[in-house]
Amino acid sequence: MGCIRKSDQGRWRVDFRDQTGARHRATFDTRKEAENALSDFRRQINQGNFITAKEVPPFRQVAQEWFVAKREHRPSTQAQWQSHIDRHLIPHIGKLKLDQINVGVIERLRDTLRRAGLSPQTVNKVLTTATAIFKLAVRRNYWTSNPAASAERLRVTTAELAEDGSRPARDATRPVRAEEVLSPIELQRLLAAGEPGFYQTLFLTASLTGMRHDELLALRWSDIDLQAGKIFVRRSLSWARLKGETGPARPRFYEPKTKSGIRTLPAPPELLSALRVWKLQCLKGELDLVFPAPTGLPAHRSNVLRYGLYRALRRAGLRRVDMHSLRHSFASALIMAGAPVTEVQYLLGHSSPQTTLKVYSHWFANTQSDSVHRLSRALAGNFGHFLDTLDRSGGSADIGENPQVFDITKELMAPPGRFELPTPGLGILCSIHLS
Repeated sequence: MGCIRKSDQGRWRVDFRDQTGARHRATFDTRKEAENALSDFRRQINQGNFITAKEVPPFRQVAQEWFVAKREHRPSTQAQWQSHIDRHLIPHIGKLKLDQINVGVIERLRDTLRRAGLSPQTVNKVLTTATAIFKLAVRRNYWTSNPAASAERLRVTTAELAEDGSRPARDATRPVRAEEVLSPIELQRLLAAGEPGFYQTLFLTASLTGMRHDELLALRWSDIDLQAGKIFVRRSLSWARLKGETGPARPRFYEPKTKSGIRTLPAPPELLSALRVWKLQCLKGELDLVFPAPTGLPAHRSNVLRYGLYRALRRAGLRRVDMHSLRHSFASALIMAGAPVTEVQYLLGHSSPQTTLKVYSHWFANTQSDSVHRLSRALAGNFGHFLDTLDRSGGSADIGENPQVFDITKELMAPPGRFELPTPGLGILCSIHLS
C-alpha cells in the first residue's frame, strides 16, 4: 500500500492509495522522512482517519474556531489568548496548513519570538495556546498530530526586567522571592502608615486572610459573618475588556477560576474589630461592597496601588511591593509558624498542595519542626532503656520476658490533629493592630 522512490531532483517521493483507492503523493528531503511519513499514512488509512491534503485547513481557521469556543471564559483570559493568536501565532504560521506545521516549525517560531524580545515565560504561554489549538484540530479530525505539544519549551529562570524596568506578567506558580514578602514588623509599619479607614482596613484584611487583590475588591458585606468570625470568598473582580468593546472598561464579577478558590476563611478578633469600625464609615451602595470606590462602584486595582499602597510604603520607608505581596506575607508567616501545607493551600485557595509547595518552596525548606525529636523519643526511648538494662546486667535479656521493649508509644507517634479553623498559624499575624 505505497512505495518510496527517489526523484531526479534528489528528493524522496511517497506514492500510495487511501482506503477509497484514490492516489496520493508526497515529497520529502530524506528517505528517513519519507519512510516515517508512509508509515504514518498507512496507520491513518488502517484506522480510517486519513485526511487528504485538500481537506487540511490552515492554522488561522482552526485558531479562530478554538477562540470562539472560549467565550465563556473571563475577559482577562480571553484577552491573553487573543493576544497570543493575533500578535504571535497568526502572523508567523496562520497561513500554513496544519500538515505543513511540524515540531521544527513550532521551535523556529519559539526562537523567533524569543529573539523579538518576549520573555521565556511569555513564549511558553504562546506555545501552550498553540498546543490547545492543535488539540481541537486532532479532536475534530482536521489533523492527526500535535507538534506544539512535542516542541521543547524555553527554560524559565529569574524574571527579567523589561527596558522600562517593569517586570513581565506574573506567573502564579513561580517561586516567591524574599524581596516580595514583608515581615510581620514591616506589615505593622505599613498599617501604621496607611490612610485610616479604607486603606488601613484593606491592608489588614489582605494581611490576615491572604485573599487575592481582586477577591478583596469583590467582597460584599453579605460575605462576612461578623458574629461567627468567617469570611466567604465567592467571587472575583475583573476590569478586562471583551474583544470588540469600546469606551471605558467596566467591572464584571466572576466566580473564582477553580473550585478551590471558593472557600471560607477565619477572621481573627483584631480583623473583626477593624471591619466593624469600617462598616460604620463605609459608603453604602447597591453593590454592598466592603471596599468600594468613592462613587460606590468597584475600586480599580491601579488606583488602590497608586493612591493607597505605594503612598503608605513610602511613608513607612519600605521597598515597593504590590498587593499580592501581602498575600505572600500572610502565607510565609503561616509556614514559618509551622502550619501544614494543606492548611496553607486551603486558606490561599490553591488547587493542590503541589502548587503551594512550589510557590513557597523557600519557606518550607527553611522551616524546622520537632518531628525528628518526636520520632527519636518514640523509637529510642524504650530501646535505649533496654540497652541500658543489658549493660548493667552484663548479659543478654530474654526478650520474651519484656514484650513491650519495641512498642512505639501511640501518643508520641500519633499524627497531627485534624485541620480545624481558626488556624494556629494566624497567631503570628494577629498581633498586627490598626493604629
